[in-house]
Amino acid sequence: MRKQQTAPQASFRHGTAVVMYVVAVVLLALPVYEWVLNAVPFYADPYDLPTALFNLPGRLFALVGFVLMFYQFVLGIRLPAFEKVFKRATNLRRHQTLGKIGFTLLLLHGVFMLSYDRALTGEFFFDTYRIMGITALILLIAAAMAAWHFKALKLPRKVWKTLHLLAYIVFPVGFLHARGLGTELATSRVVDVLFITLFVLYCFLVAYRLYTVVRDQSRA
Repeated sequence: MRKQQTAPQASFRHGTAVVMYVVAVVLLALPVYEWVLNAVPFYADPYDLPTALFNLPGRLFALVGFVLMFYQFVLGIRLPAFEKVFKRATNLRRHQTLGKIGFTLLLLHGVFMLSYDRALTGEFFFDTYRIMGITALILLIAAAMAAWHFKALKLPRKVWKTLHLLAYIVFPVGFLHARGLGTELATSRVVDVLFITLFVLYCFLVAYRLYTVVRDQSRA
């Protein structure tokens, strides 16, 4: 009897996992596809070397990094729906892995876009949206260092937790930065809608996370 009960459950979990993987791949592929549409014609006739070397790769890093950072956030807040499909330890490992990859891509994005400005004009620009991007990157670096080197830095848990929470600020600031400067967001309705959707989902998930924190404290 037990096997008859667990077999459908295992089948459901497997099917749900497949659907989640497919959705994750599609959401990641959409901005990459739109980037390819913009990049291929240019690379076929690369008349602008700074754009070829810095701008286009930097834009791709940002698109992929932004989506991966959303994924790692979702995996990190322990949604019951995910923990019914995947083990908590598995979600945590993926949260850490996607966080590292996303951080690296966003760091490269910042380096490449600053290099692009320098190569194209001989100077750096610090308008509102660029300052937002730099601010988000600095906060992300602080959060990542605290998370990766917690033991080595010997940070008090309260300090570590504060630094780690900086990552919650990075996503909305990065979103505003992308809305102001992102080429794919400006030229592709698909990417624009995707980023807005991810941001709205992020806001709901933050609200859910705050609710669980208050609920757990009230029970303690």
